[in-house]
Amino acid sequence: MRQSEKIRSLQKIALLFLIGFFFGSIFYYFFQNSFEELMSQTEDSLSGWSRGEYSFAYEYLQSVWNHGKYFALLWLLSVSRIAKIYQRVFTIYTGIRNGFLVLFFVFGRGWKGILLYLASLFPHCLVLLPLYLFSFSLINEGRRHKHRIPLYILIALLFFFACLLECKCNLPIMEAIFQQ
Repeated sequence: MRQSEKIRSLQKIALLFLIGFFFGSIFYYFFQNSFEELMSQTEDSLSGWSRGEYSFAYEYLQSVWNHGKYFALLWLLSVSRIAKIYQRVFTIYTGIRNGFLVLFFVFGRGWKGILLYLASLFPHCLVLLPLYLFSFSLINEGRRHKHRIPLYILIALLFFFACLLECKCNLPIMEAIFQQ
């Protein structure tokens, strides 16, 4: 893929994400009364984590499941004709989810909601975002790489590492912000 094609591809991804973000924000704004109990459930879940109600294995498997279903689907559909359609739908869905979360946290916690939103993404998204972008690039190139097996193993290891970061770092950071 040439440099100009990569830039155009990243621009499309950013635009689709922003479109989804806008729709997710609008959705939360119009239906916020439907989600009033969700903040207390989130607080209960985080306090349950801090009390040790959930084992690390449970939290880790939850993280792998939550992120893995989309990641696995991305790679399974990469060999089909709808690979690019799925990438676009996934990007819009991710934008919707993030737009919803920003308003959910801000309306529920005020200015601390922005910190909660950022804590929900940090640090595991520092690994997942480049991993998804690299995966999109690999799939869209369609070329066979000379060392594809080690590359796929590295991608899988990075994915599992991102899930580990979410369990070990995100939850304690979010809990600390909730308790302030």
